[in-house]
Amino acid sequence: MHKLLGVCVMMFASLTGANESEFIDLSSSSHAILIRQVDSDVNDREIGLDALQKRLGHWGFEQSIRVSGHLLESTYQIIDGYSAAEMLQQHTESFKDAQGVATLFQCDGRDCGRSVQWANRVFDQRLLYGQDNDQRYWVGESTAGDPTLYVAYSAYRTEGRQYLVLQRYRLSPVAE
Repeated sequence: MHKLLGVCVMMFASLTGANESEFIDLSSSSHAILIRQVDSDVNDREIGLDALQKRLGHWGFEQSIRVSGHLLESTYQIIDGYSAAEMLQQHTESFKDAQGVATLFQCDGRDCGRSVQWANRVFDQRLLYGQDNDQRYWVGESTAGDPTLYVAYSAYRTEGRQYLVLQRYRLSPVAE
């Protein structure tokens, strides 16, 4: 419990007065090791707003949105016995409060669908494949300033191999 409280205090302190780029930055945490970063433009990327399920023989979302714009993504390995799912929850709650971000969708565990499909089809990172009951997914939206979407996903493989993916999409203006 003391570890979680320390993580909460550290994350809240780093997010107070934060800008949206700090959503993907856990460099202030000694319990998160950056293992992958992506900085790219995306076109027509699908963001799921429900569980990833097999429907009519194909994996996909029943509800989703398609976005184009600029993606910043960081993938972290969570170490020292900390929980990636708890870090995701604390990080997104603190960020929502500090930035006025609204939750569009969230799920926990088996309610999200199969983790192997999230790992391979959604995030294209095999290392995220873990236990279905210990995954967490969250999507948030900010319309203040430039329209921005935030996505977070946590995966639990083993005690020593837990991962947290944080994405920020700065959306391109929609052509009229």
